[in-house]
Amino acid sequence: MTNRDDELAAKIADLDARLAEVEALQALTLRILSTTKPLDAVLAQYGATHAQQQSLYRLLDNLAARTRGHERERPTLAAFLLQFGEIFPGQADRTFRDLVVQTLRIEQPLYRDLYAYMAAHGWLT
Repeated sequence: MTNRDDELAAKIADLDARLAEVEALQALTLRILSTTKPLDAVLAQYGATHAQQQSLYRLLDNLAARTRGHERERPTLAAFLLQFGEIFPGQADRTFRDLVVQTLRIEQPLYRDLYAYMAAHGWLT
């Protein structure tokens, strides 16, 4: 190996170490954020009732469970939009819905997995 190769290898090793540290901090931050229940804050900001909150959590739990099931039973965007609109008939505008979905990224791990499913299947705008 040349001196240049050694320098490059050292830089790559340093970047790998830094990346591992950033990933560990990100995981810690997500765990801390999920304990604050950010989705509850979003729902409260939009004036959701307790019954609406509970209905949404039941919907999300159901969707999350179905993402791991057989392909024909997996949730669809159309079904999600329909059910979301039933829970929030006067508030189901796109901005509110998108904020709810985006908040799933920093919620508890079950909802982060649901968010990943939504993203992978083109549900995000």
